[in-house]
Amino acid sequence: MTLSNFKILELSTCFFIISNILDYSGFIGLKYVSFIVLISSILLNFQQIKLSRNQILFFGFLMFFFCLSLITTIINDGSIQFALQYNLAIITLIICSVLVNYVDSNKMLNFLMNVLLYSSTLIIFGNVFSNIYPVKSITNILVLFASDYDTYEGIRSSSMIIVPKIYFQFTLFLPAAYIYFLFKKNYVKSLIILISIILSLSRGAIFIALIFSLLFFLRNKNFKDLIKNIFLIILFACIMLYLINIFVPNIFIHFFNLQNISEFSVSTRIDQIKIIMDLFLDNIFIFLFGMGSGTPIYLNFIAEYVYAIEIAPLDIIRKYGLIFFAFIFILMFRIIKNSSIINTYILLSLVFATLTNPILTAPIFILIFSLCNKNIFINK
Repeated sequence: MTLSNFKILELSTCFFIISNILDYSGFIGLKYVSFIVLISSILLNFQQIKLSRNQILFFGFLMFFFCLSLITTIINDGSIQFALQYNLAIITLIICSVLVNYVDSNKMLNFLMNVLLYSSTLIIFGNVFSNIYPVKSITNILVLFASDYDTYEGIRSSSMIIVPKIYFQFTLFLPAAYIYFLFKKNYVKSLIILISIILSLSRGAIFIALIFSLLFFLRNKNFKDLIKNIFLIILFACIMLYLINIFVPNIFIHFFNLQNISEFSVSTRIDQIKIIMDLFLDNIFIFLFGMGSGTPIYLNFIAEYVYAIEIAPLDIIRKYGLIFFAFIFILMFRIIKNSSIINTYILLSLVFATLTNPILTAPIFILIFSLCNKNIFINK
């Protein structure tokens, strides 16, 4: 591979990262353009690409389930359009498995985390220019990238006067970036991301960030260092409380106001688990091979058909079956086991996030796992 081709592939990867973070849902179209650009860059270097026997077998395994999911979708009267949309994750996995052998993984991972850092400031800007210093022209730009803006009720109580109501779909990737910079002792960047996480009002993201914050500050066995870290936690917390209070004075009411919204959220997930478990018990084929990535499922609690549920691991089993799920998760935990300590924490934070939101098939999720360990396969 020549230097010029390498640069093209590297720039294409950067464009892919930016597009899939800011245009997470593909609403703007940048997400799909970035796929075309990245695939074209890889094909440009096709003659230099060498695949191991294990990689070929892995790609064959993925394509088998890609085709099987389309067949089962047709059998179950599902939507081929949705099936192809969800199967984009399989194509992404193949692309990333090839890509990481020809780019600097550490450099790309650092770039990705910095893009998440800069993207997190959109949450801060959303609060500043909607609440403290309202500027309509700026908020109109932010709306383009937000999943919901001033309409997302999510986990907020309707009785609370909190403005703006803003949510970005990359929010659950922010704890990974927070951990990355925190354990590299870049405290300014980690503080910016932590402020954004709290302002996002995402309990899942806040909980994950809190767990790894405690792990970071209390990891020393030396008593003197432990006391120093406890002091730092208190100081850090005071600064956070002061800064957050400037943006949203009653934000902490939200975390203790669990009765209405949390009951809805928990009941929805319980309903999802019950229905899917009943489905598995009734049909062993669906349990092993899935019901198709484009087949909807009826949820009693919300009384409607949905194509994706919030508990990502269960959704993968529902769509592709236990065999596919087991293989992918064994691969994921193999990567976690063989990664550096920082990368291990990053990957674990993403796995925890999949238990509350369907980010498991997101291109950024797949790319981060690939970048954290490019030697997934033994070259045979």
